[in-house]
Amino acid sequence: CLPAEQIHHAPCIFEYVYFARPDSIMDGISVYESRLKMGEKLAYQIMDRYPQHDIDVVIPIPDTSRTSAVQAAYVLGRPYREGFIKNRYIARTFIMPGQETRRKSVRLKLNTIKSEFAGRNVLLVDDSVVRGTTATEIIQMARDAGANKVYLTSAAPPIRYPNIY
Repeated sequence: CLPAEQIHHAPCIFEYVYFARPDSIMDGISVYESRLKMGEKLAYQIMDRYPQHDIDVVIPIPDTSRTSAVQAAYVLGRPYREGFIKNRYIARTFIMPGQETRRKSVRLKLNTIKSEFAGRNVLLVDDSVVRGTTATEIIQMARDAGANKVYLTSAAPPIRYPNIY
């Protein structure tokens, strides 16, 4: 057991991005407010890099990216829409064994609302991209639902340092 002054506090960013409930407060920081800020920063990055962007609609990847997507849509001045419906009985796909299992599970986990994609340039907001397997499938699902263009973004801040614990 270490004395308090020797303990190095290093919270995992994924608590704020993904794992914690939005009504949680950790270390005096609201998870909900931190996700709003992530969406705001994402929108400003898009406007800085692509001032002439052609985004028609902002759609979250359920569930934890909703808060960030709402704020990104607000800052961008674009409508927020629910384009994916999540099947709550499918487990987290990023921890499933084997890429083929993960790939197939995404299609079981999410269904599209085609009218939200058809003929639109869609900004998809995910909380983070862990492996990219689900991202590839989600982009294809948006295309299959009729999106003209699909832009996939991650609301998570960049990971700059490892946190081995």
